[in-house]
Parts: sequence; C-alpha cells; structure tokens
Amino acid sequence: MNARAVRLLGDVALAVGVGVAGVGSDLVMNGAVPMVLVPEVPWRGVWIQAVAALMLLARRRHPLAVAVAMLPLGYAELPLAMPFALYSLGAHQDDRRRVIVVAALWLAVLSHLWEPRDLTTAVHLLSIGGLAVIPASVLGLYIDSRRRLDTALAEKAAREARAEERTRLAREVHDVVTHHVSLMVLQAGSLRMAAPDEEVRRAAEEIRATGRRALGELREVVGVLRDSGPAELAPQPTLLDVSRLVAESGLRVKLRQDAGLEVSAALGRTAYRVVQEALTNARKHAPGAEVDVRLSGHEGGVRVTVGNPAGRTSGAFPASGSGLLGLRQRVELVGGAFSAGWTDSGRFELVAVLPGQGAAA
Repeated sequence: MNARAVRLLGDVALAVGVGVAGVGSDLVMNGAVPMVLVPEVPWRGVWIQAVAALMLLARRRHPLAVAVAMLPLGYAELPLAMPFALYSLGAHQDDRRRVIVVAALWLAVLSHLWEPRDLTTAVHLLSIGGLAVIPASVLGLYIDSRRRLDTALAEKAAREARAEERTRLAREVHDVVTHHVSLMVLQAGSLRMAAPDEEVRRAAEEIRATGRRALGELREVVGVLRDSGPAELAPQPTLLDVSRLVAESGLRVKLRQDAGLEVSAALGRTAYRVVQEALTNARKHAPGAEVDVRLSGHEGGVRVTVGNPAGRTSGAFPASGSGLLGLRQRVELVGGAFSAGWTDSGRFELVAVLPGQGAAA
C-alpha cells in the first residue's frame, strides 16, 4: 500500500471518528441520549456535525476551502471538526496570512455564538478560543514549518553531495585522464622530431594535435565540473592518509605498512579509496570484528590487502556488490588487479594490486 492510500484511509478514519463523536456529543448535550427515539432529537445539530466531519475528507487538498466552508456551520453550532480543519489549514496552506485571517473569523463566530453576558460565559468563550482555535492553528503552522525545514535541509544535503561529487570527478579527470593525455601529446611530439619517415612524422603530428584539442576540451569539462566551494580547496588523499583514515574509522583495525613505501599520487589515492571502501563494508557487514589492513610494495607499486572474519550480518559482502564493482573498476583503471572473496579459514579478504608506472605501461 502506497503513501497516498495510507493518507486516504487516515482521512476517512478521522472523518468517521469525528463524525461519530460529534453527533454523539451533540445528542448527549441536548438530552436526546439515551432516549434516541423521542421527537426532540436535535436533527439540526446532528446534520451540522455530520456535514462538518464529511468536509474533513478534503482537508489536505483544499484546507482553506474546508475551513471557510465550515464557518457558516459555526454560527448555528460548534462542529467538533473545527479544530481539525484549522490544524489542516495551518499545516497545508502556503499563505500564512490566510491562516491568521480564518482563525480570526472563527474567533468572531465563537464570540457571536457565545455572547459573554456573565463571567461564566466569558470564561467558556476564552476556553473555547484558547483550547481549540488558537492551538489548532498554531500546531498546524508548527508542523508546516518543520516540514519546510526538513525539506530545505534535505535539498541542501543533496546539493552539497552533488557539488562534492562534481568536485571529485573534476579531480579524477584532471589527475588521471589529463595526466595520461599530456604524456601522449609529449610522446607524439618526440616521435615527430625523431622519426626519419615523413609519413610517421605526419601521423605523429596529427596525434599530437588531436591530443592537444582533447586537453583543451578536458580543461573545459573540468572547469564546468569544478565547484567553487570549500571542497575544491581540500587536498586529495594519499597513501600517507591511510593511517588517519584507520584512526577515524571507529573500528578495531590493525594496520601494517612497509617502511619507506612510496608510490605516485594516483596510486596512493586509489589505495586510499580501496581501504576506505573496505572499512565501510566491514562496518556494515562485520560490526565489531577486527580488520587487518596490509600495505606492501609490489613491483614498484603497492599491494593492498584488507581482511576480517565473518560478522553477524555477513552472508555476502556486501549484499548488492556495487561497492566492490566500483573498486574493481577503479583498480583496473590504473592497470591493477582486484579480487575479493571468502578464504578457506572463514575470513573475507580483499586484495588490490596496483602496479607502478613501468608495470602499468
């Protein structure tokens, strides 16, 4: 059952409940209950309560119309549906000035219905206005404000997430793609200068020109993606930041790293992302388990190994596999190898081998 059907059932239940309670209270106050069959049944009050309760079915889509249409009924008798209509007016009406005007009209109606001829009646009027009209309207306005605030916060969080993702993409394009295209342009220029054959020099020049145009287009794309917010100024993570990542993860992590291990910025960033995603998966699927992180040199590059025993929720790691798929693509982008799965000892182990520049070439 979708949310719309649930709201409709709730409105129907509210209308029925308010209608039954309003008709019953009207009969009791006029002495027609328990003697329901006497001729003195106050049919006017019964119809007012029933019609007002029926109007509540449209309180979400037409809150102003419902609250205003109920005003003439208040001149004859106070409907029990009135505070619910005023609450819906405050919660679902965009123009708050209209909420205040309609609430003031309802107070005028109540003052007409109960003229304060003595102290008791005046106190009665004050209690009706204070306990029904004003609180119902103010509560509706408060709920509307909370809903607007939650929506604004959600939209702000979505905008910040999109801006952060755009900045990350811009850095990836700049650091990885632009770097390799620049190398291609330089190598094509060197080939053009050193090649003895004119046809080879001509082909090398075409490659160099195409690469330079691609670099220009990439810079335009990076300029569009790059955001001017604070996230753009933050440095990209490197292999040295893995220890900080481990310390801030909130997990029991045993980190081992070869002394003097140095890799390029691109490989260091990829190794950092591998450890980050692995720790996120361990937090979700093996909470409380000790995680082993091993960073070791491998043919001029780095080998990242992350392992942990099975957790309470471990069946597959993770359930959707989208995180591991993204890691595999990131590792293969730099010419590396990736594997993840369960070992014979019952541990889940993730291995990413990131080669150095020579091995990648």
